[in-house]
Amino acid sequence: MPTAMALMFGEIFRKDMAAANRIRRALALSLGVASLFVSAVSTTGAPPSCRPAWSELPTPPGSNSSYGTAAITSTDVWAVGSHYDGIDDRPLAEHFDGGQWVTVPVPAPRTGAAYLRGVAGSSGTDVWAVGYQITRSGANKTVIEHYDGTAWKIVPSPNPASLAGYLSAVAAIAMTDAWTVGHYLDNSGVYRTLVEHWDGTSWMIVSSPNAGNGDNALNGIAAASSNDIWAVGYQSSAPGAASLTLVLHFDGTSWTIVPSPNPGGLTSSLAGVVAMADGRIWAAGFYYDGTQGRTLLLHGDTSGFETVPGEDFPGEGNLLNGIAASGSGDIFAAGYHYPNGTTDYQGLIEHYDGTQWRRVSSAQGTSYTYLSGITAQPGGAAWAVGNTPGRNDR
Repeated sequence: MPTAMALMFGEIFRKDMAAANRIRRALALSLGVASLFVSAVSTTGAPPSCRPAWSELPTPPGSNSSYGTAAITSTDVWAVGSHYDGIDDRPLAEHFDGGQWVTVPVPAPRTGAAYLRGVAGSSGTDVWAVGYQITRSGANKTVIEHYDGTAWKIVPSPNPASLAGYLSAVAAIAMTDAWTVGHYLDNSGVYRTLVEHWDGTSWMIVSSPNAGNGDNALNGIAAASSNDIWAVGYQSSAPGAASLTLVLHFDGTSWTIVPSPNPGGLTSSLAGVVAMADGRIWAAGFYYDGTQGRTLLLHGDTSGFETVPGEDFPGEGNLLNGIAASGSGDIFAAGYHYPNGTTDYQGLIEHYDGTQWRRVSSAQGTSYTYLSGITAQPGGAAWAVGNTPGRNDR
């Protein structure tokens, strides 16, 4: 049976300046799970009354959950996640051609459940999706799939000597150059960073550093070039210690840790990263201020990072799961917010106009809605994916 978290309808949201004051809601209504998709088109520097508005798009029916999304072009957008087929969770891939979202067949490992968490492509004929599977023995193993413009197929991926290996995100630079990140469980029962590279022939594990003796994990990756790649996640000083932000950089030779701030001095973590044309990056996540979760936005480069204020819902928990950019003054971050003491999630989208981060209108499915991934294209087009509870009405 699917878990309670899996019992979601997926939705797609779209950003559209013409719809700044009217949010279109088009939920694909069916029992069980479906993906949440939203989309929009922004105008950089627009006054507050014309901030980018997001509208919900129809989603393919089924028991689906969406977690990652990538826009190759404005008419070639992918979302990945999982689909419950009545027996187990299977990999899911959905595609947008500029007019509608459709489900595209994607192979599943022969045994056990499988989930796709991240997707990226260097072109319409070179798209990668990554995640993990649960084998019949209970071990978790990495899963990598590739789309060649015609069909998806599973590509062998290495696993450390471990009972648990997970891939969370992928970056595609060229047909012969792609990276994926995640984490694995070592022999002492501590999670360690996991980085793998595609050279055009096979995927190989690449040595990656860890900070402290506690859990380390990578949640997001972005590539400015083949010798300028970033990965973000969390680390802890000792087993059981609070998590802190983790930023890694690859200079073409090796991965190194880049110091990153932890506001509040308590728990903090990074979920997504985007590399800008000016050589700097933005990373998004959350931190705990002693009372509630707060959005965390970092801006910097190999010389260091600074925190940049977001616009949280006051008196509520706020968290960001992803970040994407149309340009240096047109950046979006997505996640969710919730009243303290509840788990009544509501989607959250923030926009950076080159000067400050502000909340923007985001379509909502129902209560308990969260956004898990976001992507954007030059010119302001953007899409966000997530999940909202299933319901029986039509």
